Amino acid sequence: MTIQFLWGDEDYLIEEAINKIKKEFLGGEINELNYKSIDNPPYSSFLEILRTNAMMFGDIVIVIKCEKYFLETKQKEKLDDKQTNELIKALNNLSDRVHFVFVCQTPRGDKKKPDSRKKLYKEILKLTKPQEFPSYRNYEEYKLIPVIKKMASLIGLKINPAEASMLVQTTGASLRDLSMQLEKLKLYIYPKGTVDKSSIKELACSNSDIYTLVDYILAKDYSRALGLIAQILQKEHYLPSLAFIQATFSNLVQIKVYSSQLSSFELAKKLNQNEFIVKKNLQKLSKVDIEELIRLRVNLIKAEYNLKSGVLKDPITAYQLAFLEDSYA
Repeated sequence: MTIQFLWGDEDYLIEEAINKIKKEFLGGEINELNYKSIDNPPYSSFLEILRTNAMMFGDIVIVIKCEKYFLETKQKEKLDDKQTNELIKALNNLSDRVHFVFVCQTPRGDKKKPDSRKKLYKEILKLTKPQEFPSYRNYEEYKLIPVIKKMASLIGLKINPAEASMLVQTTGASLRDLSMQLEKLKLYIYPKGTVDKSSIKELACSNSDIYTLVDYILAKDYSRALGLIAQILQKEHYLPSLAFIQATFSNLVQIKVYSSQLSSFELAKKLNQNEFIVKKNLQKLSKVDIEELIRLRVNLIKAEYNLKSGVLKDPITAYQLAFLEDSYA
């Protein structure tokens, strides 16, 4: 049995720590039987979860988002002495093959800390050493540069300190945003493997256009969408923007499908995304049918195929067909 207590406002690092724990105890065999992620359960459920026993399927990792038990918030869980003692008793009698990860993730820039006065937290301190994952600030480039170089290396990119510094200036200090930007740069500069300053500048300008484009498409404002596409294509080849839009719609389909079953927190964990971004996308999708998302996703794939195979020569025509036709060959 292991207990980990993770807290802080850098969600990317918290997720990275959780993934390491999953790999350590579960390897590549991760499924519904040996991994669970639970968002601030009520007291009765919390107690039941702590009493979980491993069966014949090996070790179990359970991640419990539990801010309302350890932070001073408006949504805090008020426990009486009996309930607190029951939880403490359960914490001291955990199954040897069940590994718990308690997560207190605070909003970015929030300076809240676990309340050291709480009896339950004092018990946690006896069982494990909490790990803090604070976010970086924009002015801490000297700290971020080696992190960015490592992140780039993991996806097969090379980025020098000057370019890493520029990436912070254009993207900010959020590691998740920086990771996403590096992924886009990888596609944007392909087949090159080294990031240069001009690519960072161009991508920073085109990103805002593409996000606006997705909003136009979701609103079925295809006239503006096609006008914006024409502007984008004056600055770059059709492939990077089309690939990004395809990936975006693939993500939107998943969010729409799972939104009826999972909370925004659970969705973010499942899709490895920032919860704030998931919430924003859920708002955008509130009036969009899943059938419409699938139609657009399929048609965008066909658009890419028809352009690459030479069936269509003009990217604008390919986009127009993708937007307006039920399906096309």
